[in-house]
Amino acid sequence: MDDETKKNLLKTGTTTIGIMTSEGIVLAADKKATYGGNGGVAYIAGEMEKIKKFNENIIMTIAGTATFAIRAIKMLKSEIKLKELREKRKVSIEEIANLFAHVALQSLQSGGVIGFIMAGKEDGKTKLFDIGADGILREIDTYKIDGSGMTHVNAILDTEYKKEITLKEGIELAKRCIRGSSGRDPASGIGYEVWTITNDKIEKVEDKTWKLD
Repeated sequence: MDDETKKNLLKTGTTTIGIMTSEGIVLAADKKATYGGNGGVAYIAGEMEKIKKFNENIIMTIAGTATFAIRAIKMLKSEIKLKELREKRKVSIEEIANLFAHVALQSLQSGGVIGFIMAGKEDGKTKLFDIGADGILREIDTYKIDGSGMTHVNAILDTEYKKEITLKEGIELAKRCIRGSSGRDPASGIGYEVWTITNDKIEKVEDKTWKLD
């Protein structure tokens, strides 16, 4: 990949969070998009949604090179539809997560770093997966943070997260984390979106863009 191409790739910088609660999962992300320069953020590209709906049972956050991450989602959406038609069965969340892990590793080998936090509902249960840029897949039973704002959020979650946290408490905790990273990480900010995943439904519960005076 040449330097001019790298310079014009859309990057998210980002703070993305997945939190397991006693009632389901909370996913949250900031909304700032940037273009990458040599070794960091070159300039702000505006606002973007970093939580993507994959199908009726799965949503996921994106981090890293957004251009590659969005392309991976589009490609695997088509691939999963064909697989389900061919095999006449529903592909499981874990199978889909494994495919994304494979694509993340391929992207890394091509010079594009991407990562995902995937949340879904299946067979009366909710599941949360961390899909690392190195292709390693882990199922999460507490919380996961990804992106450049990670160092500013770890302390908040380490001290405030508890296993019996409710969905409402998880939403408020996620918002505090995004606000905290947005004040310190130059690649995070502009606003946030928060989604919840329960056994019954996937729902966007808040979408906020901050007005700058």
